[in-house]
Amino acid sequence: MDPFSITAGVVGILGPTLHCVRLLVKDLQNIVDAPDAVTVLTNDLQSVGLALASVQAVTDSQWKLLGEAVTVQSRATITSCRTSCERFKTSLGRWTRHSTDGTLSWRDRATLGVFRQGHIKSMSEQLQNCNITLTSIASIATLYTQLPPADASGRRDQDDDINEGDGG
Repeated sequence: MDPFSITAGVVGILGPTLHCVRLLVKDLQNIVDAPDAVTVLTNDLQSVGLALASVQAVTDSQWKLLGEAVTVQSRATITSCRTSCERFKTSLGRWTRHSTDGTLSWRDRATLGVFRQGHIKSMSEQLQNCNITLTSIASIATLYTQLPPADASGRRDQDDDINEGDGG
């Protein structure tokens, strides 16, 4: 597969995924007196938003350095994050259908505060995993551009300096 098309695919889904995350954050922030689990989920979403923005800053040359496997994994992670957010947003709409103006009805408070705790915590865990993966990708891309280029033998200049000092 063409590396450029893979990179374009990653870049193409970043914007919509970031938008989806921001919409979900806004929906959750609009819930007055939300249960603690919802607040934690909101924080996790905001962290993922920052991680997505970091990945969005990765340049084409950095994607090339990362290679096809990392690019494909990145696309899968971003797609999974977006799908999870879209599903959760739909579920949240069902769970809060009795509420108005951000104030939770007693039914919806029970739904969010008791019956959907497992679902909320599961979503939070998914977001944390997504955040770790995306942050790692952005960090590695940044690290690659900070390292000196490898010489023809594939070793870095630093390795040559170490070998010269020990007579090798």
